[in-house]
Amino acid sequence: MAINNIKEHDLKAEFLDILRNRKVVTYYQPIVSLKDAEIIGYEALSRGPNYSPLHYPNELFGYAKKLNKVWELDLLCRLTAIEKAKEIIGEKYLFINIDSAIVKDPDFKQGFTKEYLAQWGLEPKHIIFEITEHTAIADYKSFKEILENYRGQGYRVAVDDAGEGYAGLRMLAEIRPNFIKIDMGLIRDIDKDMLKRELLKSFQQFSKTTGIKLIGEGIETYDELKTLMEIGIEYGQGYFFQRPQPNMVPLDLKVLNVLHSINDIIRANKEAKEYIRVGDISRLDAPMEYSCHCNEAHQLFSEKYNLQGIVVVKQEEIVGLVMRNKFYLQMLKRTDGAEFLNEPITSAMDPYPLVVDQDSNIQEVSRRAIAREENSVYDYIVVAENNRYKAVTSVAYLLDTLNNIEVE
Repeated sequence: MAINNIKEHDLKAEFLDILRNRKVVTYYQPIVSLKDAEIIGYEALSRGPNYSPLHYPNELFGYAKKLNKVWELDLLCRLTAIEKAKEIIGEKYLFINIDSAIVKDPDFKQGFTKEYLAQWGLEPKHIIFEITEHTAIADYKSFKEILENYRGQGYRVAVDDAGEGYAGLRMLAEIRPNFIKIDMGLIRDIDKDMLKRELLKSFQQFSKTTGIKLIGEGIETYDELKTLMEIGIEYGQGYFFQRPQPNMVPLDLKVLNVLHSINDIIRANKEAKEYIRVGDISRLDAPMEYSCHCNEAHQLFSEKYNLQGIVVVKQEEIVGLVMRNKFYLQMLKRTDGAEFLNEPITSAMDPYPLVVDQDSNIQEVSRRAIAREENSVYDYIVVAENNRYKAVTSVAYLLDTLNNIEVE
């Protein structure tokens, strides 16, 4: 029944009945480890009774605000969620949504005493305060002091809907949460959106640096899940795993199989990249002896348009590298080009090219290649066998191989 069609008197009576007779219903949605398919905890989601015009949270809390009863409703929802959470075992967490404004309220403290939690077999370490990014925090200093007091007792903090609100960066910096829940707007169709993927990669790097755990919210499709797992996001939540349920139930076997299957694919891809040797993706270009002159390099470049570099050797020992673009740049700078062409090739070469052993894995080689100075990033990579010239490979081919390895 639409709330707009209910008389104000009846709506108020309905709300007060819910409050007086503790009629809120708690649903739970699991938060899943994407690495091992284990449920790490559940988010508690409070609703009004079924078939009530105040069933959905927006209507229920919206009307509570209208009657200035947010404190009472929040306490009821929290206590109901905790009472039902006795089913949580081991180290699983209970994520409870809170408004930043109520943290300092005495009713809030009453609902989170150690004694009260102990009645239901819970400890502070089981509780995660989930603060939405939509929430405006007027006094960060006081709010941080209150949160630190709770942290000192063993509670943890999560920031919800990160990436959606305007004040999110300051909230993250000030609160320093244990968990960040990435807004579902950034998750939706991430497999088709390069910008979202790059943004999530930045979040992931931030997570690795700070130790703050990331939870992708609102995951609905296989491709969204696979993309997040490939990026390295550690935890997930959404309809793909399970819709909110009145009780805490395990994941369906099909979901478990999907998670294990994707992890197998990612592992296989990683192993494939680790074990491909640079020697396997290199080609044997004829080298040039160090006794040659620049005119011979010019002739070779003229005959082979696609040749971008020439390795210079001394009886198979690598002594340098001549790249086409740098060779002709030097030639242009000379007032007498003919004189330049008569000079020894050693005068035009880079005596310190990147040289790697043929058994080096391509991931390590790629890191070394892109770590070079900017004017040398795209120079050939020289491949050696027992410290003697073996072959060359290009940065483009190296990166293309890394990006296109697929394990069916």
